[in-house]
Amino acid sequence: MQVRMRSDRGVITSTINSLLLYLKILYLSQQLTSYYSMNKILCPTDFSDVSLNAIEFAAKLADASHASLRLMNVFTEEDFNQILDTDSINKDYQEKLTLAEKKLNKLCEEVAELEKGKGMLGCSSIFKTGKLTESVIEVALEEKIDLIVIGTTGITGMAEKYVGSKSLRIIEDAPCSVFVVPVDQSFHKIKKIVYATDYQEEDKLAIQQVIDLATVLDASINMLHVSHSDNEISEVIYNDFIEEITSFAHYKKLSFRKEVFSSATKGLKEYMHREKADLLVLLSKKRNFFQNLFHHSVTRDLYEFSDFPFMVIKNS
Repeated sequence: MQVRMRSDRGVITSTINSLLLYLKILYLSQQLTSYYSMNKILCPTDFSDVSLNAIEFAAKLADASHASLRLMNVFTEEDFNQILDTDSINKDYQEKLTLAEKKLNKLCEEVAELEKGKGMLGCSSIFKTGKLTESVIEVALEEKIDLIVIGTTGITGMAEKYVGSKSLRIIEDAPCSVFVVPVDQSFHKIKKIVYATDYQEEDKLAIQQVIDLATVLDASINMLHVSHSDNEISEVIYNDFIEEITSFAHYKKLSFRKEVFSSATKGLKEYMHREKADLLVLLSKKRNFFQNLFHHSVTRDLYEFSDFPFMVIKNS
């Protein structure tokens, strides 16, 4: 009798677990339906070569996703003086302001003409004065921007450190996903995406953003589990996560990999080069203070030293 009761309890427990798993998968599937769309892309520019490279990436992403592109310049006289010729640098503030706005509008017209008929739903300009970070975040909120594309120069000198720190704040504080184009990185087709994850609940929702991006780019996704140690527990978690993801995230070009890195940033860079991947994707997560320090460090290191584009996606 006791054996039968234990057997019955085992069957009930198994049934309950199966039901809970089914309900969880159903919930995630509903959450993932039309979860992410890339309709509006914002690209801040200071007219430097690095920001022009970012515009090319932004335009091609707009083509692929049939999105509209907004080019934005936040004018400061000090920054604008860096690109002016000798004759123009002596103009007064108002003349420079007018010159910068005309330059932005002309750039916007050129991009629209170059991408005409390729999928992009128009290119328009936003011209502002003030602080870069606050202005970009304000526009992203007001315009309901889906993706911000920015360029980076890396941090080598005091001026670049100041500019770099502002862009890093955009990555961390933006209400939407941010695509980062490193210095000397000209546009190339994105064929292979690496999504780095430590397999948390947020990743199960965020994976749809990655799949949607890969779909419009016709790219493969390598979901990379980043771990600091290799043990039986992590192996079980890894296998369970794969089973759960594949139960609702249907994408033919999705693969899984587990790697142990003593240094997350160094390991990710080596992996990207070894796999000849084109884009690294990270998820910005809600973490406690100490976890945020670690995540901030990885993002900053990638921002300063990466030689490949990377994207930080945000869960709404």
